[in-house]
Amino acid sequence: MRTDTTRRQFLAVVPAVLAAPTLLGAAVGCATKQTDAAKGPAVIKPEPTGPRIAIIGCAGRGGENLGDLLGAGASVVALCDVEAGARESGSKRVASAAVYTDLRQLLRDRRKLKLDGVLVSTPDHTHAFPTALALRAGLAAYCEKPLTHTVEESRRILDLARAAGTPTQMGTQIHATDNYRRVVELIQGGAIGRPTSCDCWINKGWCCGPTGPVTEPPKTLDYDLWLGPAQEDPYIANIQPSNWRKYWDYGTGTLGDMGCHMLDLPVWALGLDRARLGKVEVFATVDKVDSVGCPEWTEASWAIPQANGLDPLVLRWFDNGRKSPIAEELGAKDKIDYHGRFTMVFQGTKGWLWANYGEYLITPGALAAEPAPVVTKIASSPGHHREWLDAITAWRSGDSTATNRPMCAFGRSTVLNEIVLTGTVAGRAQRPISYDFAKRSFDGGNPIPHWHPAPRAGWSLENADLDSVLSG
Repeated sequence: MRTDTTRRQFLAVVPAVLAAPTLLGAAVGCATKQTDAAKGPAVIKPEPTGPRIAIIGCAGRGGENLGDLLGAGASVVALCDVEAGARESGSKRVASAAVYTDLRQLLRDRRKLKLDGVLVSTPDHTHAFPTALALRAGLAAYCEKPLTHTVEESRRILDLARAAGTPTQMGTQIHATDNYRRVVELIQGGAIGRPTSCDCWINKGWCCGPTGPVTEPPKTLDYDLWLGPAQEDPYIANIQPSNWRKYWDYGTGTLGDMGCHMLDLPVWALGLDRARLGKVEVFATVDKVDSVGCPEWTEASWAIPQANGLDPLVLRWFDNGRKSPIAEELGAKDKIDYHGRFTMVFQGTKGWLWANYGEYLITPGALAAEPAPVVTKIASSPGHHREWLDAITAWRSGDSTATNRPMCAFGRSTVLNEIVLTGTVAGRAQRPISYDFAKRSFDGGNPIPHWHPAPRAGWSLENADLDSVLSG
């Protein structure tokens, strides 16, 4: 890590976005005999027959993904992590899985493992490389949010996904819940009239805790592999398991961490695909610009052009104590803590719709009392991970329509990913920027071209590096 910035006060708050799934400890990949003296003779537990999946990154969110995959019926046949404790923890849950420290060796062994897909749950700066390897190898790919560390990586992953034609999914698990579906139905059905804006917020922040001292990495961690494409900077004490989110070299701050969950709903409800977005003006304010540490707070906005001379449709983001003016003003008038109860508000020409992960509310009350609009119902999801696994099964059977069937397939989720990441770029550039979602390019070139150095040798997303790994 560069040492040009030595002062930092970060507030260490670890977002608990989702409740942990049930932990399933049965071995996967072979029939297992289980004996319980109190219950009688041994029983044979059959081998799971679902798609054969490798997990890269087994701790934290990776451990939760492991439980979700097992619960959805996947055959988890390989585990990879750069930290010994994470590998051991995963092995206890899936005793028959092959275990790797180096993701590159795992991908080289893809044919021996008979892999169908790869799930990536690593820090942000190492999302793109294993995802790109999987796609280049013709495998299905699931990657946690944000899908990539930079906008440039997002564009490359979309190109690779289109070329591969395999089922993909970004890890925005809330997308599969019924509450989000009901909100989409209401917004698209005109329950609050024509939407004019949406504010999203999160009362958390990846910032402002101790960031030192520089020290030797733990003996249980392969730090060189943890760095992956990042520069060979010294290890910072306590950067693991989550404090890497506070640094631009490895994370994307609060907006990058949580924006894909919150902004997912307005992107879906407002139909914001690349054609609908077009060229978007992006503005962001942060507490201070730092070349090393992510900001204490961010306010960002995206002005989306509309046809027929209408004012732009505006998305806004607030984190770590910054508050939506709409939530504050209406909360004071209605004597309701909208900001504390919800995480977003849609404003329409007739009223407002407030939402969080599990509930929604239409105001004013008289509008909520009106007959519900006739809407096209969105079917319930079988589960976020199950969507991806079912698509893999159908794809393997020759169904050409299966590749884009997961609702957060890369063709759609790269749009959300780039909305979020352009907000971080605008904050670092400290000026308004323009991004064309249809052309996938910034006006005038990358506004912060020197903030992300080239990947270390052998870790780029170019075909030559990917093919070298896969054939090595």
